[in-house]
Amino acid sequence: MAKVVLDRIVKHYPGNDRCTVPELNLTIEDGEFLVLVGPSGCGKSTILRMIAGLIDATSGRVSLDGRDITGLPPKDRDISMVFQNYALFPHLTVYDNIAFGLKIRGAERSEIARRVNEAAELLDLKKVLDKKPRELSGGQRQRVALGRAIVRQPKVFLFDEPLSNLDAKLRTQMRAELAKLHRRLKATAIYVTHDQSEAMTLADRVVVLHAGAVAQCDTPLEIYSRPKNTFVAAFMGSPAMNLFDAVPIAQGGTMLLKARDLLIEPPADIVRLLRARKDEKYTLGIRPEQIYLADRKPAELRFGPVLDCEIELAESLGDEVCLHCDAGGLRFLATHKHDFAVKAGDRLSLVFAVDKLRIFDSAGDALA
Repeated sequence: MAKVVLDRIVKHYPGNDRCTVPELNLTIEDGEFLVLVGPSGCGKSTILRMIAGLIDATSGRVSLDGRDITGLPPKDRDISMVFQNYALFPHLTVYDNIAFGLKIRGAERSEIARRVNEAAELLDLKKVLDKKPRELSGGQRQRVALGRAIVRQPKVFLFDEPLSNLDAKLRTQMRAELAKLHRRLKATAIYVTHDQSEAMTLADRVVVLHAGAVAQCDTPLEIYSRPKNTFVAAFMGSPAMNLFDAVPIAQGGTMLLKARDLLIEPPADIVRLLRARKDEKYTLGIRPEQIYLADRKPAELRFGPVLDCEIELAESLGDEVCLHCDAGGLRFLATHKHDFAVKAGDRLSLVFAVDKLRIFDSAGDALA
């Protein structure tokens, strides 16, 4: 078992007006791949380093398998960490870099050789064991850093933005390798990144952090399709969710939401919530791919009125095109299959999938 529990963890640096990490409660289940994601300064690396014991929590408790490890030094926590910089010894071979942690713990030479060779086989490093780090590619260096963590056979792996120094192609390749590695090792992993693509592709659960607090903790699909607040809606997704200020109006006994000239009739369950709350202002949210060409809308969804839109910019994304649209001052992004000709200055008729709308209250929290 390798269950990690953060119980009311707080980190406050003297001299700061606010806590870097206000009171945090979080449980990482045995074998789970949990990703902490958020903008720079949100506290994600600080949380990871408190778990590792590299910095002390101001208050609260970290436990591993029910054992309080809050006061233990890093070497006694049965945790391995992979850093953003590879932190390899330039004068040592790949073999000796991977074996270093075992050697300083006094492991038997035969045991060291067995574990290093197993890790090298797993990470496709057998052919470079006698090389120095300067002779390796960035991806190989990152795998050496992973190998050094693997040979310790820890209960928990911590990853602090390990792929940020790699180019786009290598990052994609290493993401796939990390996912396969986790499935094979079945180890508990906590991964920090600011890259939402990494978060969505790697995680069993994603924790979106905002100013040290949990904005949402859920599966990648749930976070993408049902963000709990406007921060998560705007942060997760590329392009981001469109957000519009809207006010409720009554029309012919029906409650509508009005954003400039757009009138939307929400689903009945949302209307009941609107009538009960009676807020003066709301926010409408919709993903760019949930805005359709009026003549290509799917029959199974319910749609709002047709919007006559001017295309301000058409960004080609390969098989998709991202349209920057202006409908009488209502500006938004829409993505479509790039199987039709479109350019700046063109006009298109677009419709919103009402069933896919997210509605947020004046505090920025989702209604349902």
